[in-house]
Amino acid sequence: MRIIKKILKITAIALLILIGVPLIIGQVLRLTAAVEPPAGELVDVGGYKLHIKCVGPVNKSDVELPTVVFEAGAGVSSPTNYWIREGVSKTTKVCIYDRAGIGWSEESGLPRDAKTVNTALHTLLDKAGVTRPFVFAGHSIAGLYMRDYVERYPGEVIGLAFLDPSHPDQNRKFGLTESQKAEQMSTINTIVFFAKLLMKTGVMEVYNPTVTGDVLFYPEEIQKQIAYLSKNPSNLETALREAGDFEKAGAQAAINKSLGDLPVVVISATKPMDPGNLPKGVSAEKYQAVFVALHDEIAALSARGKHIKMETATHMSLITNKENAAKVVPYITGIVREAAEREKNTDSKQTAGENAETINE
Repeated sequence: MRIIKKILKITAIALLILIGVPLIIGQVLRLTAAVEPPAGELVDVGGYKLHIKCVGPVNKSDVELPTVVFEAGAGVSSPTNYWIREGVSKTTKVCIYDRAGIGWSEESGLPRDAKTVNTALHTLLDKAGVTRPFVFAGHSIAGLYMRDYVERYPGEVIGLAFLDPSHPDQNRKFGLTESQKAEQMSTINTIVFFAKLLMKTGVMEVYNPTVTGDVLFYPEEIQKQIAYLSKNPSNLETALREAGDFEKAGAQAAINKSLGDLPVVVISATKPMDPGNLPKGVSAEKYQAVFVALHDEIAALSARGKHIKMETATHMSLITNKENAAKVVPYITGIVREAAEREKNTDSKQTAGENAETINE
């Protein structure tokens, strides 16, 4: 019996060492970790500050091209969209920002519906001196915000690039019941809870799962920014709020029934997803078929809408994978050039009309 007690005691001590030492190391690393300063500027939009970074164009053009404003997916900080930013900035100016509570942006304490998001964005663009009209590009949940912005601020957007966008009707099309949606949110809440625990205990200082896969191919500076920002619990809390306000944002986006003749491209990521990442009861085949059909609907909102299917990309690798992003960029810059040409023709027609009125007088 004495031997068994001694073995149990030694085992307990060993376990405490195995668990305790990494936690102690993690806390030390957390307290001494370097702070990554904002990559762009912080702009006060009314009681809180949003982070925005504008770059480009690298290559000068004979034609003045519109600026691209990029909207990220739910809970995704601006450095994650590095490849898109770098690619587009070779052709025209591109501005990527962090919504409230994400990346370097401050928490607002406000809802995360499309109206609130876009009111803040509109103020940010005003104060940051971003020229209108602009081309709007965005990923995932940005598909809802972009449509609401067009409806809320007519004339400010002259082209849109939707990257594997969310759709107002997607939950209904998947046939998700209220209990299934509640279960989905419960799962997300559980994941967020444990992720925040890993952050606060310092475990993510020892091993950070966000700096793996495609992110390892980002420049070292961007990897450091992503690693630093990923350890901020605010990112996860904001992602939860954005998911919680999805239905409200979708209803606001659904008010937009037409994009007229604006140049529009919708890019679907059609590489089969891991079934473990899909809503319960939704197969990979159904998921893909539903989203492709919904993306057809978004493209059809414009007389100039195009729908592209990218078989090499999943939802996230569409922006995080260097090769996939390199395929996406020409579609965005294509919309930029098409929008510039459309504006030029519109201005020419208006000038011709004004001249004709002058002659008639």
